[in-house]
Amino acid sequence: MNAHSLVLVTRTAPAGIALAARVAEAGFESVHCAPFRLEGPANPAAKANELRVCLPADRVILTSQEAVRRAVELVGVEPFNRSLVIVPGRGTAEVAQQAGLKNVIYPDRHGTSEAMLGMEELREVDGLDVVILAAAGGRGLIGQVVERRGGTVERVHVYRRVPCALPDDLETRIGRACALVTLAASREAVDGLCRSLSPPARGRVLGGTVIAPSERVLAHARGLGFAHCLTAAGASDESMLRALARHA
Repeated sequence: MNAHSLVLVTRTAPAGIALAARVAEAGFESVHCAPFRLEGPANPAAKANELRVCLPADRVILTSQEAVRRAVELVGVEPFNRSLVIVPGRGTAEVAQQAGLKNVIYPDRHGTSEAMLGMEELREVDGLDVVILAAAGGRGLIGQVVERRGGTVERVHVYRRVPCALPDDLETRIGRACALVTLAASREAVDGLCRSLSPPARGRVLGGTVIAPSERVLAHARGLGFAHCLTAAGASDESMLRALARHA
């Protein structure tokens, strides 16, 4: 990578803005270009009632920092404190603990669906009630695998992904960059970015490098046509930044 390289950060705000700032601090030109923003449920009262019916449960999986924030907004912390709460990584655990949640655990590394499913607490779930709090379409793998392992899964969509416009100058910046690296937050994020770009800009992005947080997201990006595909050690800022530094 050189001075005219551009790193596209597809993670949603506020975490994506923070990651873009860290990319810039590391000496790369960066742009936050998540193709959607996160919003609460359309009917919060109905969603809160739906969530209360599901709690407590043997396992509660909060799939992101946004899921933590929205769930606590909906029903407070008390309904969660008789459940074992599982989150993707240390950053989400800190948000959960700051919100007042107890009994919070997370995988030692990676912060991906695969890492969560590798935890003993999600390997032995036969006969257990497992509640997954996520956005529609997010972390679908976890529910599928937990059900195969004998768990009874309830999925509650505590927030929504809403399409939003990309930065006005994004395609200009893509056009003048000598090299492009896309930090793929998820399959949905990289899909949304590619769909939102004009054919010339999309072609330039696909001709660059994508760094994915898991093999599953990497395979999806490869299927979209990315020319160069790399896998980070996980989804955390640190993992993505280390992968970016190795690529540089």
